[in-house]
Amino acid sequence: MSVEKVFETMKKNNPRRYKVAGLGDWGIVDGLVYENWEEREFDINKISARPNVKSAFGLDFGYTNDPSALFCGLIDEDAKVIYVFDEIYQKAMLNRMIADEVKRRGYAKEKITADCAEPKSIDEIRELGLQRLKRSRKGKDSVNNGIQYIQGFKIIIHPRCVNFLTEISNYTWDKDKFGSKINKPIDDFNHLLDAMRYALEDFNKGDTFSFD
Repeated sequence: MSVEKVFETMKKNNPRRYKVAGLGDWGIVDGLVYENWEEREFDINKISARPNVKSAFGLDFGYTNDPSALFCGLIDEDAKVIYVFDEIYQKAMLNRMIADEVKRRGYAKEKITADCAEPKSIDEIRELGLQRLKRSRKGKDSVNNGIQYIQGFKIIIHPRCVNFLTEISNYTWDKDKFGSKINKPIDDFNHLLDAMRYALEDFNKGDTFSFD
């Protein structure tokens, strides 16, 4: 894709990022990490039937204080659109409970990319029937690289994904001790958003795109 096309797409999908990258208004965009989204109903079957649209699933583990979170999306690479159509978001889920819920929703045969920090959980869930579950990759600056890639898309969120909507509307850049925003997101409201980054790992072909 040419530089001109990249900026044209960015201007359409993420105008505030375009203001920074395309017009030279450098600095950290105020407020939310992701501003390139909207809540809108859509027909999942019609979207998935489009040419070149692919499914993407990501899993972030939690237990006592944090929820286990499954991101379920459809990715239109040509139009640069992510459709968020379903989610799992629940605390105190044992690995068997995660596997059972994924099966109940009909996603057992899907490729799911999970947080590589929990290899034991990944191996156990595979044994419970989710054989296409795989580990995410790690790399330098992985969180920001993943965020930057996703910022190039328009994110359409189905209204039923209430936890995803809550997270994405509260996920902001962190601040230093002086109250100035820094180039690092807060470590909160990020369980489904981390899972989204894991899910999109294979769509970004760059060597440095992976996850902390």
